[in-house]
Amino acid sequence: METAQFQIIEGKVPVLLSAPHACSHRRPSLMGTYKLGEPYTDEIVKRITADSSSFGIYLSKECSYDPNYHKERKNEYKQTVKDIVMKNKVERFIDIHGLKDNQGYDIALYYPTKFRKSLELAYEIEEALNHGLLNGISIRIFRFLDNGQETLGEYVATKLRVPSVQIEISRYIRDDEPLRESFIKNLSTLVEKYI
Repeated sequence: METAQFQIIEGKVPVLLSAPHACSHRRPSLMGTYKLGEPYTDEIVKRITADSSSFGIYLSKECSYDPNYHKERKNEYKQTVKDIVMKNKVERFIDIHGLKDNQGYDIALYYPTKFRKSLELAYEIEEALNHGLLNGISIRIFRFLDNGQETLGEYVATKLRVPSVQIEISRYIRDDEPLRESFIKNLSTLVEKYI
C-alpha cells in the first residue's frame, strides 16, 4: 500500500522492518534543514520482507518531518508504525538506517535502555549478520542515548512493548551489491525463524 510519503508492505511473519530515512527529510532543528536520504535502506527493507514474508514500511518520498525523531502526534510515519504493530500483533521491530562514515566499525545496533528483550534481539541480529561475506565485520551494540529524543526504536519498545533494534549499516556495505546481498540474506534467515 502506498501513502503520500511512504509505502507499506503486508506480511505474515510478525516482524516489522522500517526504513524511515530512505528519502530526504527535515531534521528537527531551528534551521529546518533537510537531510539527504540513506541509499539502499528502502531496498534492504523491500528485499528482506519479500524473502521472509514479514511486514515493512519505508519512506518513498521527501517529507517535511523526520519520521524517526518527531513525536507521534506530528508524525504520520510513526502513527502508521503503531497501527501496523497493533493490528498485526508484531513481535519484533527492526529499523534500518545508514551509518555515518568513518565510525571505526561496520554496523551499529542500537537498543532502548531498560528493555532486555531488545538487547536480546540485538545479540540475535549480531550473530545472524556475521556470516558469509560479512563474516568478521565489526559490529557494535549501543544503548540509545537518554537525551529526551524518541526514536522509532525507543517508541516501539517503550510505548508498544515490542522488542526493537535500530541497525545502522556502513555505506560501503550498502553500496556494494554482493555485501548488500549478504546482509539481506543473513537478516532474512533470522527473520524467517520468527514464524
